[in-house]
Amino acid sequence: MIARLARLRSRLSYANVMATLALFIALGGTGYAAITLPRNSVGAEQIRSKAVRSSEIRDRAVKLRDIAQTARSSLRGQQGPPGPAGAPGAPAVTEHVQVDSGGGATGTGRVTHTTSDGLYTVAFNRDVAKCAYAATLAAVPGGGVPEPSAGRITVASAGGPTVIVKTYDAAGNFVPQPFHLTVTC
Repeated sequence: MIARLARLRSRLSYANVMATLALFIALGGTGYAAITLPRNSVGAEQIRSKAVRSSEIRDRAVKLRDIAQTARSSLRGQQGPPGPAGAPGAPAVTEHVQVDSGGGATGTGRVTHTTSDGLYTVAFNRDVAKCAYAATLAAVPGGGVPEPSAGRITVASAGGPTVIVKTYDAAGNFVPQPFHLTVTC
């Protein structure tokens, strides 16, 4: 053990001792700061102007809300010219029919069956089973009932080109009523 100490003493110089001492002070100071400074205690007042650069900021750490409104406005450029028009889409195909209370129809559909109690079967020249239907009680000139009474109307697909329409009075009874039917595919 004495031989080891003697050998260590022979290698010690003033420079080695001071370098080792400086290392311990530097590490101790950092450790002291890490232990004694409260979390998030360094704020804008403690940071010199232009001291934080892009390399010190973690990627994606700055959010849009962190940027002043004036800075956002200055980053926005002029609106460019409109781009070329796209190719036209497939046309929406609409079928329609006006049906008087007696079953007379005008439009692209025809009434193939009607009953005296307000049940109508309307057919079109193509499959409309997967289309959307909209019907409303409405006046149709030349019908047995020129103005519909208060009531309601229902529409349902019968498959293929056929649609079933039922008209009711205000009490919920089937009655013949004039209506307009629109089918959109």
